[in-house]
Amino acid sequence: MLQPDFSLVLAQPFFLCSLVLYVIGWFIAFIATCTLGAHPSSFWVLIFYLLFLLLGATLAVATQSVHNYRLVLLTFIGGALSILLSNIDTALNLYSVAGVGFLGYPSKLNAAGAGFIFQSFVLIFWVFYFGAEEDTLVKRSINGFTIPRTPGAVNAPNGMIHHPGSPAQQAENLSSVVVASSAEYAYKARALYSYEANPEDRNELGFVKGEILDIVDNKGKWWQARKQDGTIGIAPSNYLQLI
Repeated sequence: MLQPDFSLVLAQPFFLCSLVLYVIGWFIAFIATCTLGAHPSSFWVLIFYLLFLLLGATLAVATQSVHNYRLVLLTFIGGALSILLSNIDTALNLYSVAGVGFLGYPSKLNAAGAGFIFQSFVLIFWVFYFGAEEDTLVKRSINGFTIPRTPGAVNAPNGMIHHPGSPAQQAENLSSVVVASSAEYAYKARALYSYEANPEDRNELGFVKGEILDIVDNKGKWWQARKQDGTIGIAPSNYLQLI
């Protein structure tokens, strides 16, 4: 089981900002629903549904599992948008009939509706974030703001990024990786930034930022990868993001 790495969330500014807005909207709607009480009950169903979606989307990004759960996420997002619009309509209808006898009721409905609308805009963005293909303009624009998440990386004069480390450490990292030409490539990954292969190690694979690689397995610090031209080798996992 993949362990959540929340630095992956922090490395994607667009998703992180949308997550913050989503949480703000959720808390506004939650507090307003608490003050409204048990009625309307559909608000409570939506509150917990949206919380479940929030946790699921965050974990999918933090475990690099978006490619596995993409259709599931889009299905739940579509369901959430449908229920949100229905509850926003309910809030508007209740607001229109709330009279003087409902002291404070209209303002509570306003707050709940505002929280729901807040989250609706975020979910519309998520449709593009999770649903757009990798080679589309939208996805390329979003990925262009991805922040390298590896501490200690340094920029070389040729624009490549390298990780400091002793030869002994590098040998230890590579000792468990065996390049097999007949391996099955079950995953795809995008290069978060460029990497220049060590000329002394013929197994290392160099690539440029944004390049799409085929991956055999997503475990360990080094992954066996294949470029689009058929070149195979090993690549550092912290330079790559599964798609």
